[in-house]
Amino acid sequence: MSKLYVPALLSVFSFFINPGEGIAQSDTLSARNLDEVTVNAFESRTKPLATTATVALITPQLLQRYSPTTWTNAINTVPGVRMEERSPGSYRFSVRGSLLRSPFGVRNIKFYWNGIPFTDASGNTPLNSIDFNAVQGMEIIKGPGSSIYGAGTGGVVLLQSHNENDYQNRVEQSVSFGKYGYQNRNSNIQIGDISIQYGHSEQDGYRKQSAMNRDAIRFASSSKIGEKGTLSLLGMYSDLSYQTPGGITLAQYQTDPTLARQSTSAVPGSEAQHAGIYQKLAFLAGNYTLQLSDNWTQSNSLYLTSTDFANPFISNFEKRDEQGFGGRNFWQNRSQIGDVKTNWTTGFEWQFGKSAQRNYDNNGGIPGEQQTVEDIRTTNLSVFSQLEAVLFTDLTASAGLSYNTSKYKYERFFVLPYSREQRTFDGIFTPRFAINKILAKNWAVTASYSGGFSPPTLQEVRPSAGGFRKDLDAERGNNAEIGVRKTGKLITGEISVYQFGLKQTIVRRTDEAGSEFFINAGKTRQRGLEWTLAYDIISDPKSPVMLKLWNSGTYTKYTFEDFQQAETDLSGKLIPGIPRFTQNSGLDALFKYGLSAFVTYQYGASFYLNDANTVKNTPYNQWIARVSWKKNWGAHFYSELSASAEKVNAGIYSLGYDLNAFGNRYYNGAPKSNLWAGVKVGWEWQKSSR
Repeated sequence: MSKLYVPALLSVFSFFINPGEGIAQSDTLSARNLDEVTVNAFESRTKPLATTATVALITPQLLQRYSPTTWTNAINTVPGVRMEERSPGSYRFSVRGSLLRSPFGVRNIKFYWNGIPFTDASGNTPLNSIDFNAVQGMEIIKGPGSSIYGAGTGGVVLLQSHNENDYQNRVEQSVSFGKYGYQNRNSNIQIGDISIQYGHSEQDGYRKQSAMNRDAIRFASSSKIGEKGTLSLLGMYSDLSYQTPGGITLAQYQTDPTLARQSTSAVPGSEAQHAGIYQKLAFLAGNYTLQLSDNWTQSNSLYLTSTDFANPFISNFEKRDEQGFGGRNFWQNRSQIGDVKTNWTTGFEWQFGKSAQRNYDNNGGIPGEQQTVEDIRTTNLSVFSQLEAVLFTDLTASAGLSYNTSKYKYERFFVLPYSREQRTFDGIFTPRFAINKILAKNWAVTASYSGGFSPPTLQEVRPSAGGFRKDLDAERGNNAEIGVRKTGKLITGEISVYQFGLKQTIVRRTDEAGSEFFINAGKTRQRGLEWTLAYDIISDPKSPVMLKLWNSGTYTKYTFEDFQQAETDLSGKLIPGIPRFTQNSGLDALFKYGLSAFVTYQYGASFYLNDANTVKNTPYNQWIARVSWKKNWGAHFYSELSASAEKVNAGIYSLGYDLNAFGNRYYNGAPKSNLWAGVKVGWEWQKSSR
């Protein structure tokens, strides 16, 4: 095969094991070479079979096999990774871990965008501000990455806004529609290394009080500076608003799953309070890479961010004005001493954030009497170094270590008296050791041990009702893992087993009004088995059709080991929110003349919704299908027509539950059927030289 064939489905392989090809703007099938894939995780830039990391790839081809509405379906086919959208715009993201710390938003996972930190200094990631089409690919690193990426025990995600090998000049417009008032318009202009993309999304939502509206524009460029330097720029402005329906009880769900949280005699409901999120985010960043010599490379990235945030909630009306800046620097040396190739990476990452937080009474969606006036400043620093060595061409060993410190400074101006406090997490060392051995050219065995840490985020040290929880400690975790993977023309696959132990586990609690707070609650043990397997039924590009069958899945046992809740000992209980078994199966059919069809079947077992393991959801079976027709009309003009459908069979179906919810309001109903259709047209011309 001459180039890498990556049909949309196979990109879910948790380690870039993607033999094959999808149809980009072409009427024919062609084959691609697996050897051209490069793994960037841990700054290794190595081949898939030789890397010591456990990584999953989300490619443009994978995203195109699902409806262009959200990343959720594509990401959820990756073993050990879960993305939820309880209502439109309300994202949660989990890698091999529970969602106990994520009642909303994305926490405990470090995100980078084009190599630039996108997770802020306080540990939160505004993933919901990004338009679906602004990101063309992801690398998802499973397990702690603190040895080189700093805070986070849940993994690392590397976002890419373009395909590094695609600099075709083009102008492109797409429009799509779906059930529940879904509409999307996307415009993209790419001239060489410069691209500008604008996206508008809106929908009424399946439930009451669940409408969403987002406008986002993204700019990216990459330019040569002199003979050895490259300057990349990235900018985004997003205006996002979405309503938050809140959780409901089982009886309410069985009566009408579209209900929003209902009013009671003591507390008003979501509709009465016009509950929602209003978030305007500006992000500007740059990365400069300089090739100092044949062996030495230096990289520097800087970013600035500003956020205007408002959240009319059940118990209050929260407003936040936030600014942040920071950067990342590293030096890399690639050398060869005899038969040994070495790759040494060392550097630091520093971030600062300031959040002015004001709480008011919520008078039906209008700020009322002031409740709190508080400011929080956050700083963190991570210094890291890693050495990777390739021995005998088929044995790769890696060792890394980081030193980390972070600090919160808190000031309360109202309610009086004035208060000034701080909390420091200092002197945290996190190591990583890994080794990979290639066997018989297309087999590899990998073993690794890594440590991670995760201080409480800003929304955890400062709960929704205000105040400062300086008693919270940072989580600490260690992960041991071993895996086997195989590449080949017909059969590819990977299987891995791991055990992750977490101390000072941070968990969420809520009061009667729905206000949340967090506590440290002991230890957990998380054991898992993950696999992927793919078989090329027909792989000959000269055939009128190419067929590929694949399967991926996860089996877990996540338990509390030393866990106390008031007077109750919950040690040995299963961690809520994590199914014991999930699997995904799919069939790709790629035809000549631009036709393609994809079918995916997903099964998720039931799991507990509370720490005491007394309430369970029901399992679900989901079918997803998409068909598309891509056509080139001459040398420049191209078009695509597509249609997608989903069907779910489940007693209770939710795209995200409220775990340990007060008043048994665990349930966020989601539609059991959905439809989308779209059209894309574009004009492209000669490829720019690089």
